[in-house]
Amino acid sequence: MVIIETEKEFQKLQRNIEAQESIWIPVFSDSFKHYCNNRISFVYIYLLEDNQDYIISFNHKDCINWKSERLQQLKTNHNIYALNKKSFSYFYPYTVLDIDLMNWFISNDTMPLEDCDTEVHESFNRWYYNVPWINDLIPITRHYERCRSIRQHVQSIMPDIHIDTSFEEYNAIVIDNLAVIERNGLHIDYDKFVEKLSANGIERNTAFTEYNIYTNTGRPSNRFGGVNYGALKKDDGSREAFTSRFERGMLIEFDYDSYHVRIIAELIGHPLPKDSIHEWLGRQYFNTPVLSDEHYEQAKQITFRQLYGGVESQYEHIQFFQDIKSFINKLWIQYQTQGYIQTPIFGRKIKRAWFPDMNANKLFNYYLQATETEQNMIILNNVNEVLQHKTSKLILYTYDSFLFDYDLSDGKDLLLQIRQVLEHDKFPVKIKAGKNFNEMVDYTKKIS
Repeated sequence: MVIIETEKEFQKLQRNIEAQESIWIPVFSDSFKHYCNNRISFVYIYLLEDNQDYIISFNHKDCINWKSERLQQLKTNHNIYALNKKSFSYFYPYTVLDIDLMNWFISNDTMPLEDCDTEVHESFNRWYYNVPWINDLIPITRHYERCRSIRQHVQSIMPDIHIDTSFEEYNAIVIDNLAVIERNGLHIDYDKFVEKLSANGIERNTAFTEYNIYTNTGRPSNRFGGVNYGALKKDDGSREAFTSRFERGMLIEFDYDSYHVRIIAELIGHPLPKDSIHEWLGRQYFNTPVLSDEHYEQAKQITFRQLYGGVESQYEHIQFFQDIKSFINKLWIQYQTQGYIQTPIFGRKIKRAWFPDMNANKLFNYYLQATETEQNMIILNNVNEVLQHKTSKLILYTYDSFLFDYDLSDGKDLLLQIRQVLEHDKFPVKIKAGKNFNEMVDYTKKIS
């Protein structure tokens, strides 16, 4: 191990990085702070061709520390394999390949980081978790042991990873666009946030989220500091804590209508009517030209059961469900015979070896959620391009809705652009707006 302490050593490292592939493991000063409120303690760098490892420190007490700007001078045209790209790219804006993503593509599991912790790490995290910047205090020799263990695991999986188009799409489109949302943050009323949720990680009246894509289906979860931002309740008043950061601003939510039904129709090539999907199916369930309010609500529940639990015999006569059943059977046969299926947009493999208890309906649900997620990532990319030179921000994404902190000075045309990108003539949205996330009123007709 070489700890970079002199300008001569830095320049040598710089030249070596430019000449070969390398593995980078950034260690943040505080393991519990969001990276937007954090700093880098040091970076462990391993040069694959030279079989040599280095540490360059920025805040660790055991080392001579460099100014954080020097990190960006370490550039290369060769591959950099970096741990937790989404966080690291906040400090290092150049292209890297995400190690966590590599591990997920190979095993459908997260990196075994806890297995790499030393006894010192476990003790410090157990007894001193409330001490800020704790990783700056853990001896650098113990950090080195942990980083070396992580690096060895990375090297063990590298022969199995193929940097194909699917991986590149996830590495760029998925990770980068979720990072944009995370860094925008959610403006909060601090007192209400503390009362209803938790004050963990809150600075400058901004709550930061953290998306995790490494789930069975690839649909991101979203939680940080004890708050599940992907499942904020509508009936406990907690949403009232989220407000606009702009003096002349408001929150605007775009929510897809019957999103999964429409995605399924796209997958199986079945045409749908332009009016309400639930009414269209409900008329077939109850064999009536006009639905009562009660029948409408029942129709929604029946539809969800068919999509997620399998088509029931009394509804098999409906052509839409016949087509779904046929699609599920073909998908299952493909999964069994070749050992995997691929998602239809990015081509990510869902492998039989990962799921010993898989069945045909569960496979269809995984496939559907993966399709929904990949489609949403393309939409996120397009939305972020629209917002690139605006002050309004996309602040929260769930599987079928997008929440914006809208600055009225951006004008109504921006909202029309966003709506067009989200709908792309296939997926209608409902729109709500309000001064906070709890008091939202229907704006669908006003933004048209």
